Amino acid sequence: MYTTYDIFDDVLNLRNVFDRFFQEMPVRRSVEFPYINLFEKDDAIDIKAIIPGVKVEDLDIHLADNSLIIEGERKSDYVEKPYIRREREFRKFKKSVRLPFDVDRDKINAGLKNGILTIKLVKSEAAKPKKIEIQ
Repeated sequence: MYTTYDIFDDVLNLRNVFDRFFQEMPVRRSVEFPYINLFEKDDAIDIKAIIPGVKVEDLDIHLADNSLIIEGERKSDYVEKPYIRREREFRKFKKSVRLPFDVDRDKINAGLKNGILTIKLVKSEAAKPKKIEIQ
């Protein structure tokens, strides 16, 4: 018995393979730039943010409503000629981190060295535990 070959069946099958691939593809969770780590130590929080290629004058850090806001701009370092390949993004960024307690606004330290932003926040006196004397 002879059967006929139809190339369009193969094309439709290939389309089904692609459709299935993109439907079953795992969803990637995106993390906003800059990438940060928070550490609680005694009565303080240490925050480290990785921001390579960002200068101090391109950063703005402020505290508002118990949230630390880091914003700035990562500017292109090569603007004269077109890229052959570009994987880094050059754009403005803004990241807000909710703090677990009130901080003393007079004891905030921040520094930038080798692309790592380090911020130290100290608990306010009102947020520190207070021992209650029993009478």
